[in-house]
Amino acid sequence: MLEVVGRSLMDSNEPSLSSDFPLKTKQTARLLNGIHTEVLITGFRDKIFVVVTQYGKIGSLIYVTVDSQLPTPLSVTTSTSTNVKFLLGPITPLYQLYASHIATVIATENSSDGRAVVVGLALTKNNDNNDNGDQDVEIGDKELFNEIESMVKECRVW
Repeated sequence: MLEVVGRSLMDSNEPSLSSDFPLKTKQTARLLNGIHTEVLITGFRDKIFVVVTQYGKIGSLIYVTVDSQLPTPLSVTTSTSTNVKFLLGPITPLYQLYASHIATVIATENSSDGRAVVVGLALTKNNDNNDNGDQDVEIGDKELFNEIESMVKECRVW
């Protein structure tokens, strides 16, 4: 029988977790463009898992690594590039943009953390503005993009 700090695991009714257990999870939800949208982020020791869904499922699963160049004495900003690999689901340029941006936001907020980011995306198409021309679609998509970025920042586990 296993014992932890003088007591048997079998005698405990509560889960016994070490304080350094590697999982930390945060979640938020909002109505974006009238659609319930959830963001769930779980931090593991080696990766950060992000789910952004309007369907209640993972959808496309995307693996992203961020390569950051530290600023040189003559430069003012850092140079960041991302490597995006679709693991499951449809491959779309919009999802590639979202996954790359989410990983860059996480890397920017914690530049000393080199963990890869796994992103699950399941977003509805913005059909409300299709009859109003391309400019309206871009404005609606940009607002959604900014709101999702804000939600990701709220769920900080890094």
